[in-house]
Amino acid sequence: MNLDKVSLDKEIILNATEEVIRRFGPDKANITDVAKLLKVSHAALYRYYNGKTDLWNAVTERWLTSLHAHSNDILKEDNPADIKLFHLLEDFAEAKRRSSVNDPEMFANYIKLAHSSMEVIEKSIEEGIDRIKEIIVQGISEGIFFTESPGQAARTVYFATGVFINPNTFEDPNRKQNIESVINLLIRGLKNPNK
Repeated sequence: MNLDKVSLDKEIILNATEEVIRRFGPDKANITDVAKLLKVSHAALYRYYNGKTDLWNAVTERWLTSLHAHSNDILKEDNPADIKLFHLLEDFAEAKRRSSVNDPEMFANYIKLAHSSMEVIEKSIEEGIDRIKEIIVQGISEGIFFTESPGQAARTVYFATGVFINPNTFEDPNRKQNIESVINLLIRGLKNPNK
């Protein structure tokens, strides 16, 4: 990354931080490495971020947004709510597994952050629940889903599928079948007016 005479902004700093995390891993990377890569003093970075925790949170938040960008496309699909919900939940389950394979350092950074700073993680969870709720509300208007509390139903659906974002499940040979079974069970439950 060559930044001779290029002014700093948050995006440039985030890009450099991701590069540093990928190069050194989340345990060894530090704010001084970012400053060296950008050819600035580490104090220059403090004009944009209040230290390593703030910067690493911003990087993880941006990474999570990118990781779940496809879910925005799913929300725009011209499909009935049950099909759309299946696609969304399947994408939620697979996005982090794909990242653990394709971008292991950033995934490790996410895991590390999940243990130390819940604010970014909780925001991502709420965004996921909101996406599910949007589809459930669509399903209610289509007469496909029946629930008196779309928000609570969305929260339940999110947490019922949350097991599949656990790295311990990534190598399970029955993973795809298990994901589909759980999602189909949840969708059947939303369709049952006698709950």
